[in-house]
Amino acid sequence: MIAAVVALLTLTATRGVRAAERPPALEWRLARTTDGIVAWAAEGPEEFWGFARGTVAAPADAILARITNFELLPQLSSRLRDVRVLERGDDTALVYFHYDLPWPLSDRSYTVWHHWGRDASGVLFLDVDDANDRGPPPDGTVRVRDFLVRIRLWPTPDGGTTLVEYLFRADLAGYLPRTVRAQTAWKIPLNAVLSMRRSLEPRYASR
Repeated sequence: MIAAVVALLTLTATRGVRAAERPPALEWRLARTTDGIVAWAAEGPEEFWGFARGTVAAPADAILARITNFELLPQLSSRLRDVRVLERGDDTALVYFHYDLPWPLSDRSYTVWHHWGRDASGVLFLDVDDANDRGPPPDGTVRVRDFLVRIRLWPTPDGGTTLVEYLFRADLAGYLPRTVRAQTAWKIPLNAVLSMRRSLEPRYASR
């Protein structure tokens, strides 16, 4: 099941963004389950993948609006020091991110291209692809490379709860041990879904 989902998400082509290459045959393993959110991990040749699936008690439209409100994203991550929207369209944005990490880790930065919308089946999506060549130079930070995110938001029939699927791949670079790089790849999607819950569920819990 997980392999089929990953293949589907990574084959999705987006307007203005090159289609993500299909990952090689990967052996996915269960990494962790937290509050009903399930995270998987996989490794390829010098690359690390993570995938998380869980429900959020909020409408899909509200989730998409929240995660594409880039100026408010630092509220979801205390380590996110700087977010700059370099270009913006109706359903696209070029955004620079700078994460302030504790010593002895080095700060990380990257620029990525976002594209979002609703597909023919009614599923909302957000696709994020590496665009470091279009952003500012590292300026003393470690450059995150090969960034890819595929988020799918599946509304429930009543519209009040959403099934979230979050696929992630990136090279965090620097001198991080392999185990840390591998753990980070699945913790990012897991924590992202948890953050969606913390940010949105209190607003819709009483409705």
